[in-house]
Amino acid sequence: MADYNDRPLPPARNVPAPEGWRAAEQFDPFEAAMGPYFERWHDGRREFAFIIDDRHTNAQGVAHGGALLTFADAALGYALWDATDRSPCVTISQQSQFMAPAFAGDLVTCLPEMVRKTRDVVFMRGDFRVGERVVFTATAVWRIWPKG
Repeated sequence: MADYNDRPLPPARNVPAPEGWRAAEQFDPFEAAMGPYFERWHDGRREFAFIIDDRHTNAQGVAHGGALLTFADAALGYALWDATDRSPCVTISQQSQFMAPAFAGDLVTCLPEMVRKTRDVVFMRGDFRVGERVVFTATAVWRIWPKG
């Protein structure tokens, strides 16, 4: 993957980080268009967040599933990078269960978990919350691209 982007991209909007958070570097152009995303350290792992705004809602005024799934792919992907020494990886599959609505202005957070790692494949999961309320869950399987 010689054309793999290794330089951070600016987010589409300048949204200040919530207190205790900082902007997470974004390398994927699509995710940068949806961001910014934020990060902080929690119990030795990176936790991720984003603030739902008018770009992220559907016709009913709630967070669009596509925006939430894009954030899930990013959050689980950031944690995947931590687990693979920033190896280029691609999503093989992602499953989600939507449990409650989220609205514009909500801060959606996730503390991703690595479930299993093999030489070529990594299994990730996360609960995505607004406060203590789980909004949705996601699991994903990723393929690690060989280095070199």
